[in-house]
Amino acid sequence: MFISLNRKIIYLIFTLLISSCALFIYTFYTTYSLKIEKDQQTSIQRNQQYNELLMHNINLSKDLKYFISQNPNLKINSGDYQYLSSFLDDSNANFLVKEQKNIAERTRQFNEQYQIINRGVIVIAFSTVVQIIFLLIMGWLINRLILIPINKISAISERIAKGDLSLRIPLRQNARLIDELDRLSETFNTMLDNLQHMMQKIKEEENFLQSIIDSIPDGIRVIDDHYNIIIANKSYYAISGDTSQRLGKCYASSFGINNPCNSPQLKCPVCEILQKQATKTNTIQQFAHQPNRYLAVNAAPLIYDANHRCIIESIRDLSQDIDFSHQQKVSSLGFLSSSIAHEIKNQLGALRIITEHLMSKYFNNKPDDAEDKKLITMIYNEIVNATQVPERLLKLTRNYDMISTSFDCCASVSDTISLLDYEAKIHGVEIELDIPAKEIILQGNETDFKIATINIILNAIKAMPHKGLLKIKITSSPKSGIKISFTDNGSGIAKENLSRIFNPFFSHGNQNVSSQGTGLGLSITKSIIEKQGGTIDVKSTLGKGSCFTFIFPVQKHLQNPKQTIIKNTKNNKGTNK
Repeated sequence: MFISLNRKIIYLIFTLLISSCALFIYTFYTTYSLKIEKDQQTSIQRNQQYNELLMHNINLSKDLKYFISQNPNLKINSGDYQYLSSFLDDSNANFLVKEQKNIAERTRQFNEQYQIINRGVIVIAFSTVVQIIFLLIMGWLINRLILIPINKISAISERIAKGDLSLRIPLRQNARLIDELDRLSETFNTMLDNLQHMMQKIKEEENFLQSIIDSIPDGIRVIDDHYNIIIANKSYYAISGDTSQRLGKCYASSFGINNPCNSPQLKCPVCEILQKQATKTNTIQQFAHQPNRYLAVNAAPLIYDANHRCIIESIRDLSQDIDFSHQQKVSSLGFLSSSIAHEIKNQLGALRIITEHLMSKYFNNKPDDAEDKKLITMIYNEIVNATQVPERLLKLTRNYDMISTSFDCCASVSDTISLLDYEAKIHGVEIELDIPAKEIILQGNETDFKIATINIILNAIKAMPHKGLLKIKITSSPKSGIKISFTDNGSGIAKENLSRIFNPFFSHGNQNVSSQGTGLGLSITKSIIEKQGGTIDVKSTLGKGSCFTFIFPVQKHLQNPKQTIIKNTKNNKGTNK
């Protein structure tokens, strides 16, 4: 319970005053009043005994006188007569009267002494009242001169402790008499000025530091040895999905769990560096906010004194690298298509014109079944087909943007197969395409879809270095959706690697292939398919082959603006050889 200093001082002085007055009155009254009362009682007893003796003598004298008067013949010698005369004298009665007067006088004196004591008690009581009034005046002065300034300092200190450094203790203006409290208030205000200046400077340095790390595109966070996030930048909050930007435990912010990470598949940078004394760690993680995104986490120790041990983490969203690699591929295809268009298209156009001129000049009048006309017609058709190759490449990269359009996925897959026809032939791979007669419309970016298809077909070709068969089948149903499957009979994928093949920079390679890829092809493919609202499924058996399937929901009320129609024979089954 809080009791102010003002009350404590007043209560203490008042208690001491009352106690001293009560002790003084008790001692005075007990010492003097009881002594007087005892003397009075002793005097009264002595006077009563003396009076009783006098009364007894008087009565004896009366009886003796009466006896002598009744016996006149009684002889008394001279000595006895003298004694009896003195005994029978009436002076004893006078002495008794006088003694009674003395007793009354002493009683009066005792009464006066009692009255003096009572007046003394009254004087003491009056003095006590005066002292109480003096105490109240002194308490008022103490409160005004000492306690009120101290209470002001205490109240301002409480508000300053809550963070308000703009408060100051009001100083007395034009004060002639300056005491210690005035100096204390002035010193306290000076201390607050210095403290506010230092806090402002620290705040500016913190803002500068925060601005520096906020300007870093990668996510940055500093973690102490108790898993607390000390500081983080805006990129980290965007990656972690923490819109409130609260600083809590690293495992709660990253994975939404209540205890430190103990998964054997996940390396904890705090444990690796601060407990196992590692110099740095590199790991790929998936945060709870975006489970489909892969994050590269690079951590290093940050020790700025002996008592504080921390780590600093740099977190990069690998989807940026995937998009960059994807853009590089598109850019490379654009450059390749432009080069082919400029280097070949003009020459093929010239050959086409020359062939048309020869056909019109020398073969126009010949029958169609003439062998030389058949040969020149075949040359002309191959020139026309060769002219379409750079056109397909240009169509693959033309108008690449993120605008979503509707397109026929069957036509897009057919165009992609035409581009990779030569790559498949030199590896002895046969591509079999099975598509329905009707169009199957998808909504999305057609160029991205073709890139995803190219990645899957190229991976299948690499998995079959010594010939093989790649079956591509497109189906559509209201229940199962649109499915595009790529089935090869290549080397397959190990079971333990199936869950990791879509991780960025993971490349299981091929034992029969001398070089490995960058590990971004499947990551790019997965990202493209998911952006267009689909999923990708994989089934594989080591040594027997793999099957990758794109699955899209059926998209109703969509029309293909290109209206491309694929013509196939043999019950809509075509083989590209």
